[in-house]
Amino acid sequence: MIAVTLAFIDGIAFDPFFRGLLSVLVGVVVLIGGTYLLVATNSGFRSGGLISMAALFGWNFLMGMVWTIYAIGWVGEAETWALVEVNDGELAFAETENVADLGFALQSVDIEAEGVSTDDPDLAQIEAVEFATENSQRFADWRYLASSNPRRGEAVASADVFLTEGLFESTADYVVLSYGAYNIGGKPLLDPEISADDPDKSAWVELFTDAPARILHKLDTTFIHFWHPQELMVIQVQGALDQPTLPGQPPPIPEADPDKSVVSVVMERDRGGPLPALFGGTRVTPALFTIFNGILFAILAWVLHTRDRREEAIRAAVA
Repeated sequence: MIAVTLAFIDGIAFDPFFRGLLSVLVGVVVLIGGTYLLVATNSGFRSGGLISMAALFGWNFLMGMVWTIYAIGWVGEAETWALVEVNDGELAFAETENVADLGFALQSVDIEAEGVSTDDPDLAQIEAVEFATENSQRFADWRYLASSNPRRGEAVASADVFLTEGLFESTADYVVLSYGAYNIGGKPLLDPEISADDPDKSAWVELFTDAPARILHKLDTTFIHFWHPQELMVIQVQGALDQPTLPGQPPPIPEADPDKSVVSVVMERDRGGPLPALFGGTRVTPALFTIFNGILFAILAWVLHTRDRREEAIRAAVA
């Protein structure tokens, strides 16, 4: 019997669920209970309970505001890319109007031939971004995304899921084109020269040049352009070239087969939540948490205020 009891206690000690549950219960009893005990000894158990609960919900209200602003803590549904269409062949025949404009634009401009002059892949991506930015009208106002752009990486991962569910059996059957990622819409973006981390910049230069620009951009996107317009993403892939794997040799690097058609995956940014154009799904949960705790804090504060007014009236009548 003792061995069974010890085994049960040992299992609880190393189980994450029970350990977390016991930690939370101990924290609630010690922190909240200790605060209530301290306050109740000075103001009575009823007033002490109201003050302690008001302090708790007030703290939760402030914490929820921070969670909502920075989308941290208890967050809601994350933003995703939703499939709009998969175009196999000429992008100019896409059903989405803006995407068709991009298809016509790519027929008249070759970003690799016109905007890239180096064989270094990293420098080539930088030159491609600069060329597309300077000639945005030629690209029908679509933005080119470099291979190092995290937004492109996220979109490619989503496109892999859509492609392997229909046209291809696996990701080894196609190659993402080096110059095949474009997006349009969304909120205004920060200048890449400001958003990029430059080790050559001193702290003073960042403080007096980059910081004001970052603050103005944040104010602009938060208060002026608070509405989230539609954002589209196009990821282009091409079937992989059949390359045999030699015995004892590593698998060859996948290469695009120029004889195969280009497949374009068109996706739309799904921000989630009940009001995605105004409020993303990530911030819905902390916002509701903030509102709930704010209401309870306001109610408790009003009750405390009413009790103080009533006690003042009683003291005045007695005096």
